Amino acid sequence: MATTAGGPPGGATGRDSFYRLRPHVWLGGPMLLYALLRVPAFLEPHWYTDEAGYVTTARGLLQGQVLYSQVWNNKPPLHLWTVALVIQLMGTSEAVLHILPFLTGGLTLLAVAYAGDRLLGRRRTVVALVGLAILLGTPLFDAELLLPESLLIAPVTWAGAILLTRIAAPDTRRWPLWPMAVGALVATGLAYQQTVLAETCAFGLILAIAGRASWRRVVVYAATLGALTALWLVPAIITAGASKVGYALVGFYVNFTQVAYTGGASDVPVHLLIPAGVLVVLVAAAWLCRRDDDPLWALWVWAGAALLVPAVAREPYAHYLVPSLVPSALAVTSLGLRWPERITVSRRLAEVGLIAAAGLAVWPASVAGMDWLPTQAEPGHTLANYYGGAMSVLTRGRSLITWQDDFDYRVPEDSAVAVWVQDHGLDGVPAVVWSSDAWLYELDNLQLVLPTPPIYNDEVLLGYSGPVAEEVAALGPVLVITEGSARTAYPEIDSVLSSAYQQTDEVGSEIVWVRNDMVASVTGPTGLGSPTG
Repeated sequence: MATTAGGPPGGATGRDSFYRLRPHVWLGGPMLLYALLRVPAFLEPHWYTDEAGYVTTARGLLQGQVLYSQVWNNKPPLHLWTVALVIQLMGTSEAVLHILPFLTGGLTLLAVAYAGDRLLGRRRTVVALVGLAILLGTPLFDAELLLPESLLIAPVTWAGAILLTRIAAPDTRRWPLWPMAVGALVATGLAYQQTVLAETCAFGLILAIAGRASWRRVVVYAATLGALTALWLVPAIITAGASKVGYALVGFYVNFTQVAYTGGASDVPVHLLIPAGVLVVLVAAAWLCRRDDDPLWALWVWAGAALLVPAVAREPYAHYLVPSLVPSALAVTSLGLRWPERITVSRRLAEVGLIAAAGLAVWPASVAGMDWLPTQAEPGHTLANYYGGAMSVLTRGRSLITWQDDFDYRVPEDSAVAVWVQDHGLDGVPAVVWSSDAWLYELDNLQLVLPTPPIYNDEVLLGYSGPVAEEVAALGPVLVITEGSARTAYPEIDSVLSSAYQQTDEVGSEIVWVRNDMVASVTGPTGLGSPTG
């Protein structure tokens, strides 16, 4: 049989495949770095309280409870239903929960590669990708956790990538379709976290004034965004009521943000001066840049808008910064690109204004901070322990359980209490976990009887210094499990415990209390702590 000069028939196909992949080889390094940095995330124990709240709420949804009415959370439905889908299909192990943020992080890097290669050039894009692989791959900003910010970055980044690579090109249709894609992706992000309203407005402004702007682009974008948002907002209002939905998605955050300001509500206007100034400069400078064919100025508008969220919130939660990482990295990487030879003074001032505004937003936004740094008070929360411990586990130099117990003092306590509850046949009973940590609901399949898992949110919903304890007394759950710091912060539970419950187990700061009429059947004739037959 005759063969080609290049070798056997299959050889040409193999070489063709290689050459088709060759233009994308530059992506391999950053993607591999990102994947390697995420390895410890799949070994983590159940320890992060927000994940516990989402898992418990999602389990309530799967059992038919109505969101914002029968079971409460302050996130839009898509995030909670995404968590519900994950646990329904694959379970609730931490490795399973971290698959999704791993995938969304990878998709985010692909969006950066798509946009950066077209706007910044290959070398600068690789620099941005390596930086983002480190920022998103490490736990510095909690991007490995199943949080709304970890999921929304993928659709929002792809929305920004499509927008920035298309705004300068002429539309081939009278009613262009690409703004519809941008609107759909932004709507997806908004259904994960309401703070995406910042990017929503920023992208709308860019669409309205940049490149070959037209009112049709804005209409398509806004109509798509509005229609998809109505798909989840209207059913939520119908099932739970407008007031409850409004409080969960807006009102809760108003009160939450006011508490973050040192002087209370009266100091809010003072603290908002810098974010307000940043917003004014961003809009004014964007207007001056509107006729520029180079859309790089829009990166600074996007970055500044994303930074305004943690700047206004003023809360020490690192994941608040996750949505700002991509536009900030791209914007900083664009520095040094040559300006056009003929550039007006106003255009040059606009560029400087955009950079200054985004830079100024970093100041108040920096309150969010970073996690896993050596300066933190948590003894196990250092990058050395995170990566060194994981490597030790993988090389069998240390047991997985020992390393996991270093994450948080509640990890070994939760594990021991969960075993006790199971050994005494109490898994699945109605219970109240009087703690900010709600993992015991999931570890023992306990029935949530309060509106929301973490006790601090129940205090917000029902009222401080009494109403939550009164609700517990009225509901009479079989179990109440208290944690030391929460019991100190909300001591009103003590009167309920002393009158209707008996202590049956204690592990560290966690105490298990069984309702008086159930103690004998739980502890058996030999006394407290005896497993039932």
